[in-house]
Amino acid sequence: MQHDVKNMQQDEETRLNKPITTNFLLRFTIPTILSMVIMGVFGTVDGIFASRGINHEALAAVNFVAPFFSITMAIGMMLSMGGCALVAKRKGEGKHRQARENFSFLTLITFVSSIAISLGSWILRTPLLRLLGTDYAVMDMAMDYLQPLIIVMPFVLLGVFLVQFMIAEGQPMLGMIMSGCGSVISAILNAIFIFVLELGVPGLAWATGIGWMVPTLLGLSYFALARKGTLYFVKPKWDTFALWRSSLNGISEMITAAAFTVTTIVMNNVLVRLVGWEGVAAAGIVMAAQGVLSSLFFGYAAGVAPVVSYNFGRLDRERLNILFRKSLGIVGVLSLIALVGTLVFADPLVRIYVSPNDPFMGHLHAMAMRGLRIAAMSFIIMGFNTFATNWFTAFNDGLISGLMSVMRTMVFALILLVTLPRVWGLDGVWVALPLAEVLAITLTMFFLWKMGDKYMYRAKGKLRGLGV
Repeated sequence: MQHDVKNMQQDEETRLNKPITTNFLLRFTIPTILSMVIMGVFGTVDGIFASRGINHEALAAVNFVAPFFSITMAIGMMLSMGGCALVAKRKGEGKHRQARENFSFLTLITFVSSIAISLGSWILRTPLLRLLGTDYAVMDMAMDYLQPLIIVMPFVLLGVFLVQFMIAEGQPMLGMIMSGCGSVISAILNAIFIFVLELGVPGLAWATGIGWMVPTLLGLSYFALARKGTLYFVKPKWDTFALWRSSLNGISEMITAAAFTVTTIVMNNVLVRLVGWEGVAAAGIVMAAQGVLSSLFFGYAAGVAPVVSYNFGRLDRERLNILFRKSLGIVGVLSLIALVGTLVFADPLVRIYVSPNDPFMGHLHAMAMRGLRIAAMSFIIMGFNTFATNWFTAFNDGLISGLMSVMRTMVFALILLVTLPRVWGLDGVWVALPLAEVLAITLTMFFLWKMGDKYMYRAKGKLRGLGV
C-alpha cells in the first residue's frame, strides 16, 4: 500500500519535473491563463448587467464598491501565491508531508481571516462606502451591492486560494474548470436575477457570491477526497514560519491588490471632480476591459510560478535559466496580443456596456473609448513588470517583489494620478496608467539583472547563495 502511494505521489510530482521547453510551458500555463481570463470576465459580469439591465447609475455604484472587493481578495492572493511558492519549493525538496501540512494550515488561516474580514466590514459598511469615495447620488445602490458581497466574502477568498493551489498540485486544467463553472453560473444567475426576478443591484452581488461558491466547494471536495496526489487536506499543524514566509512571499500580490484599491479610490475622486459619476462609470469600463486582457500576463506568471519554485527547490540552474529566457519571449508575445486586441476590439468591448447611439449616455461611450485606447499603451510593458514581480515571489523573495509592487502600483501611479489631471484634465487620468508602467520597468530591469546569480537563472556567474 505504501509503495502504491509513493508511486502515485511520484507520478503527481512529474507534472512539475519536466524539461523546460516552450511546448511544456504553454501546455502547463495555458489552463491558468484561461482561468485568469475567465476570472477577469467574471469580474466584469456585474458591471455589464448593471449597465444593460438596470441603469448607468448602477454601473457607477458597482465601480465604487469594486475597490473593496479587491482589497478583501488581497488576503487570499497573499496566502495563495506566497503559499504556493513555499509548498512547491517543499515538493521540489521532496518534503511532501510538510507541504501537505503547510497547505492545510494555510487553508484554515484563509478561512478564519475571511470570516474576520466579513464581520469587520459589516460593522463598518457605512463608513466604508464613504471612505471609498462613493457619490451621494448612488450611495443607496452601492450599499445594496456591498452588503451581499460582505456575506459571501469567505467563499470568494477560499475560491481564489484553492484555484491557485490547483496549479501547485500540477492540476491547472482543474483550476480552469473550477473558475469556468463559477463564471458560467454567475452569468446565468445574473440574467435570471436581473431580467426575470428583477432583484436589482442586490441580485448582482448574490449572483457573484453564488458563482464563487462553485470553485470553493469543488476545491474543498477535491483536496478532501482525492488523496492520490502530493497535496490533500491533513490535520492542520500550526507553523509560524510557514505563515510568516507565505505572507512575506505573497506580500507583492497583496500590495498590488491594496494599491489597486487606493489608486482606484483616488482615480474615482479625481473623476468625480472632473466630470461627476459618469467619469467613474467610464473608468469602470476601461478598467474592466484592461483587467480581462491583463489576465494574460497574470495567468502566465501565476501558472509558471510553481515550476520556478519547484526547480529552485531542486537547485537546477540550467532549467531556471531556460525558464527565464523562454518566459520573457512568451510574455513579449502576450503583450503584443493584449495591445493589438485592445486597439482592434476597443469599440465592441465598450459597446458591451453602452452604445454610442444612446441618446442620453452616448458621450459615455466616447469617454470610455478614448480612455481605453490610451490605457492600452501600458500593455507594452505591463506584462514584463507583472512577470518580474511573480518571478521573485516564486523564489520566496517577498521583499523584492513587494518593493517592486509598491513602487509600480502605488508610488508611481498615485503621483501621476494626482499631478497629470491638473495639466491634461481627463486625459491625464488615462495617461497615468501607461506612464506608471514605464517608470516601473527601470526597477524591473535592475532587479532582474542584479539577482540573476543569486537565484541561478543567469547562464554564467557564480552562485552567491540561495537566500531562502
